[in-house]
Parts: sequence; structure tokens; C-alpha cells
Amino acid sequence: MRHVYGIFAPLALAATILSGSALAAEEAADRPVSYWNDIRPLLQASCQGCHQPAKAKGDYILTDVSRLIAGGESGEPAVIAKDPAMSFLLEQITPKNGKAEMPPKDAPLHETEIALIRRWILEGALDDTPENAHQKYDMENPPVYAVAPVVTSLDYSPDGSLLAVAGFHEVLLHKADGSGQVARLVGLSERIESVKFSPDGTMLAVTGGLPGRMGEVQV
Repeated sequence: MRHVYGIFAPLALAATILSGSALAAEEAADRPVSYWNDIRPLLQASCQGCHQPAKAKGDYILTDVSRLIAGGESGEPAVIAKDPAMSFLLEQITPKNGKAEMPPKDAPLHETEIALIRRWILEGALDDTPENAHQKYDMENPPVYAVAPVVTSLDYSPDGSLLAVAGFHEVLLHKADGSGQVARLVGLSERIESVKFSPDGTMLAVTGGLPGRMGEVQV
């Protein structure tokens, strides 16, 4: 049996996100650009679906400022603080003939959003992420449980061989006979709302996040 894991993408209404982020860009014109308040929402809406720990396309991760700056598989920095012209990230998101390299399948970022990212880089690409908001868990550093987590959802695979159990920041896959653990699927959301196998058992869908906040879906 084949199982496919690990694709996380933000869940949001694209039109609402676009108008909201464009408005934020305009409101930021008279103050220093904040990564946490101004840049992070743009990346969540348009980029992090393909560039985060569970799906690091090109080995490039955009959920953490240090990794955003460091770049991906090329080994070259994607952001050069105070030098937008030398920052490869800007080259990737700036459209040419109406098409940008990032995001590859969706519409390019709005020109005001690109300008906001350019300003953030020009001002030093500073990281003002609150200390309690730094990502603590990923596939290499999964949660450690002091007590058993509250189970919000679970599901058996159609053939009865696997049991998917919602945990904290993750879904744990166990052999249904209790003989061992198969995998830990770690995501960004601390709360897992639901888990469900596809009818043929080849995929597992997981939703996470809290109502009113950016959420995730894992397939």
C-alpha cells in the first residue's frame, strides 16, 4: 500500500487575503516594515504552501526568517539585507510579462506587496517575530509529550491496517494492531481538528489550526 504525506497549505479566501494584504502594504507606507505584521501574512497567503518544513520545494523554507534569508538548494542567500537589487527572492516574485517564478501557478503578488517586501529588505530584513511565536517543531524536532495529548480526531485506514491519531502539532500513524508506530506527520498548527483517510487508503487528509486563524490542510 502506498501512502502520501506531507503537503501543507494555508486555507484562506484568496480574494480576502489579497485585498487585506494590499491594504496592509498601503498602511505600512509611513512606518518601518514589520516582518511579523506585514511580510509574514503575504508569505502565508502565497508562498508557504510550497516552502515550509513539510514541503520545502527547492529546499527553500519561508516560515522562518533565517531560512527565508538563507535561501534554498542553490546555497546562495535569497535575501541580502539592505540590498534589494541583489536579493534573489525579489527576482523570483517580480513578474515579467505578467508572470513570476513565485508563486509558479498562481497570480503574482500585487505590486504594492512586492514593494513592501523590497522595503523590508532595504530596511535591513529585520526579524521581529515574537519570542513565543517562533516555530518549535518540525519533522526533525517533533513534539515531546509529558502527558498524553487530547485526541480530537482519529481514523482507521479502509483496510484496517493503520490508525491515524491527532496529536499536538502532528498526526501519529500507528499500526492498527498496536504493534508499533509508522510515522509522525508534523505541521505548523498546534491543534489538529480532523483526520480522514481517502476511500482507497492511499492518502490521509488532515486539517489543523483554530477558527478565525490561518489554518492548514495536509494530504
